[in-house]
Amino acid sequence: MGTRHLTIVIQKENPVVAQYGQWDGYPEGQGITVLNFLRTVDMNRFKKRLKDVRFMNKRDESSLKKFMKKIGAENGWMDMDQAKLYYNQYPYLSRNHGAEILQMIYDSVGKVVLQNSISFAADSLFCEWAYLIDLDKNVLEVYEGFNQTPLEDGQRFKDLVNVEYSTGTYYPIRHVKTYPLDELPTDEDFVKELEPKEEEEEK
Repeated sequence: MGTRHLTIVIQKENPVVAQYGQWDGYPEGQGITVLNFLRTVDMNRFKKRLKDVRFMNKRDESSLKKFMKKIGAENGWMDMDQAKLYYNQYPYLSRNHGAEILQMIYDSVGKVVLQNSISFAADSLFCEWAYLIDLDKNVLEVYEGFNQTPLEDGQRFKDLVNVEYSTGTYYPIRHVKTYPLDELPTDEDFVKELEPKEEEEEK
């Protein structure tokens, strides 16, 4: 299901992962993927792998543009053959990875180059959920979209630019829950706490 979202990792007060995802962004989808990752991996190893992770720079973007031209996909659309070439060349840039990018980084060898999609957090009409691992505070923060009220002081994304549509102004995504990494909830409790309306409708 097309539910757009972000998977974010903060280290030394800055984002080191800010991955846009296109599919299944609900807590019962990508949220559970994040939980399972946090429960099963060696976090010290993950932190070490993050040393080899960086965001694309202007040179990378220029190379990407030339590559897209080379495979005949300058307009942003790709057929299956072009997509195969693209993913072989840029395995970490797919919108399809979602929170699985965390495991990909963990299992990687060598340099990992990502796109920095942190600005997507400003557009809560389209960014429906975000899962943020703060390695400084040792917590998992969850954010929700469809926010049409200004963020209060202290909200992480308060300073991002608001986005205006004909239907009204959408403010950045809003923080809804924080979980200590050493006290993560069960999958059932996680979904129940974050999607209470859906749970009530099923009864």
